[in-house]
Amino acid sequence: MVQNRRQIGNLYEAMAADYLKKQGYKILARQYRSKGGEIDLVAKDGSTIVFVEVKGRQTTRFGSPQEAVDRRKQRRIWRTAHHYLWSRAQMDALCRFDVIVIQSISPGEHRIEHIIGAIDGWA
Repeated sequence: MVQNRRQIGNLYEAMAADYLKKQGYKILARQYRSKGGEIDLVAKDGSTIVFVEVKGRQTTRFGSPQEAVDRRKQRRIWRTAHHYLWSRAQMDALCRFDVIVIQSISPGEHRIEHIIGAIDGWA
């Protein structure tokens, strides 16, 4: 049984990575960190680098998972994505910011929603 928040987060990120692989994406990095923050997944969709925020909830009592990706969080994701691209000399690469929402339906059953282009442009 998964017990703490970090373990649950790791489980949701693994589920999101598996989902993306099945959709034909290549996973480039997991939990990419820089001074500015962390990006859950960095993937490649064709020639596009995709920065993915994974949000999971067991209930919606405190709001939907995508509501947690506010402007402040978006700016952190942008800064970290900028660092990722800069550190790999890929500043001219096509990129996109997605959110994957994972909600528990029942024990062991989850619904995955992939919101493509959820974070519009560079915050």
